[in-house]
Amino acid sequence: MNPVRVNLVVLVVLGCLAARPVAAGEVRTSDGSVLVGKIVQMAEGKLVIETKIAGRLTIDAGMIVSVSSDEPLTVEFASGDRLVGTIESKEDDSAPVIQTALGDVAITPSEISAIWVPGEDSPEIVAMKAEMEATRKALIPKWKLALEAGAVRKEGNSDTLDARGRLDLTRKTDDDLLAFFLSADYSEQDDVRSKNEYRGGVSYENMLTKRAFWYARVAMEFDEFENLDLRSTAATGLGYYWIRRDEHELKNRVGLGYRHESFDNGVSTDEAVLDLGLDYRVDIAPWLQFMHSTTYSPGFEDFDNYRLDLDTALVLPLKSDILKLKLGVRNEYNSRPQRGIDRLDNTYYANLLMSLER
Repeated sequence: MNPVRVNLVVLVVLGCLAARPVAAGEVRTSDGSVLVGKIVQMAEGKLVIETKIAGRLTIDAGMIVSVSSDEPLTVEFASGDRLVGTIESKEDDSAPVIQTALGDVAITPSEISAIWVPGEDSPEIVAMKAEMEATRKALIPKWKLALEAGAVRKEGNSDTLDARGRLDLTRKTDDDLLAFFLSADYSEQDDVRSKNEYRGGVSYENMLTKRAFWYARVAMEFDEFENLDLRSTAATGLGYYWIRRDEHELKNRVGLGYRHESFDNGVSTDEAVLDLGLDYRVDIAPWLQFMHSTTYSPGFEDFDNYRLDLDTALVLPLKSDILKLKLGVRNEYNSRPQRGIDRLDNTYYANLLMSLER
């Protein structure tokens, strides 16, 4: 609070108090308005009054011509002393007085720091409690569970089934982010499998500054039709939030990792890799969200040996606050697949998304 501003505001208000009885409280403004009601408080250059007609109003103290009240108010001075009583100014321009239970006390308006209703917290305490509550909420982890599911079944000349699902569990605070995921893709035609793939992993971010963070992640994958028994990647490094807002987020990461691959023909590989990633999310409109993630992991010694994963989606809310529709495409590129396996694998999906938060 600026003492000079408060002193000037209080001086203007108290110097113009009208010495006549009113119903609870009365505020006159420079545009000629007269507001009658209960004076709630005055602090930080604002006066709050509760009226029967318009409810609670906040008035810029610079517009106030006079304030009167026949109900007691608590008046706090710069010294820390407080008096409780009605405030009255004299028509002869003498010093205003506070009419207390022990008698009238002359006051100097420039010494007043705040005014509020007796029995209630001072504006300073109210502000401190609000700040403490905001800090408490920011420190409490927010858990979010997201479940995705999509399936297509066709019967006739050929029987086909295409199903997919994903589970994401995240815990987020202002200082860190912990995320788990598990996904599965399955397809068959005429009772013969054509796709059977599972993924899972965990990642952790810890903020170093308001935007910079360090991270660690582990991901694992099984793909029957890539002849892959296990692909595991562990990585750690640094990241940066270029945009960090609830409705708009852009971040990237750079790190080092280790990748192990084992195939059903007995071949296995182990190599150090770079871990480069980008994640983007934006609420385009209340009914449309865009999401994209990219992970690029080339071999540390051989950049021509790399994997590139991209996932791009649009999310549209349904009538329910919990259910959404997610439309997207996932592109997986392996520069050196096993013999007989395509380098590029594209998956187009339309999933129902259920999201729960605590």
